[in-house]
Amino acid sequence: MTHPPIMDAIGRELGRMASESETGIVCLVAPLLLEVECGPGGKVDRVLVMVADEEERIRRVMARDGLTAEEVQQRIRAQMPVEEQRRRADWVVDTAGGKEQAISQLESVWRELTRE
Repeated sequence: MTHPPIMDAIGRELGRMASESETGIVCLVAPLLLEVECGPGGKVDRVLVMVADEEERIRRVMARDGLTAEEVQQRIRAQMPVEEQRRRADWVVDTAGGKEQAISQLESVWRELTRE
């Protein structure tokens, strides 16, 4: 019930920000974007997905949110599978190699976007 008005507001704000941006590029951080709406007719043109193996994801969420491993696994099972996220993404950044490697991958994506 709330998704359509929220997505409309996001779409308007993205359009405003893109028109004010030097590059016309706006980054939207939305963990459930692929579950909600994207692609043709959606609010975004392209999707970047950041991934980590399940063990690492569990460890990170436990540390961040104070949840048990079972609680985190329940959340993961309720989400779109990582392989489907990879399939739908225009770019995939794998964080398994650490922060520096992830930043390098993100910089590569940025260079590609700003060349177009």
